[in-house]
Amino acid sequence: MEITNIALEAETNRHQLAERIARAGSPKLPSTAHRHLLAQRLHRIADRIDT
Repeated sequence: MEITNIALEAETNRHQLAERIARAGSPKLPSTAHRHLLAQRLHRIADRIDT
């Protein structure tokens, strides 16, 4: 169980870092777009956990 949590944390950290790098070079989006993108990411993560 502990190994799974560490692996999920590492994947989340890599994903967050990649998002920060991408955001730094992209134009600003309205907050509704950010919420929509966050919802999409959360759905993808939930799908990975289910499989």
